[in-house]
Amino acid sequence: MSEKQTRKTRLYDRAQKISLLNPENPRRTGSNRHSIFAVITDGMTVDEFLAAVSEFKGGTKDLQILEESGHVQVEPMAAAPEGMAMAS
Repeated sequence: MSEKQTRKTRLYDRAQKISLLNPENPRRTGSNRHSIFAVITDGMTVDEFLAAVSEFKGGTKDLQILEESGHVQVEPMAAAPEGMAMAS
């Protein structure tokens, strides 16, 4: 993978798992967003999602939109160990 494909995303950690809450595709048939939603499987990681949607020019913003609309849920990020500050 290139450096761009392996760097940490700003919205999600690549190891976070995605839960499919509503399997009905909410997007217009034939659109890029419809294709992006169609590749999501319950339990896939953010990294797997990004690899699957790269051909549709999809990304974390598409995942964020689906999460905000209640179609998917991304597991919360693990908290940093005590004594370790989060980098900003």
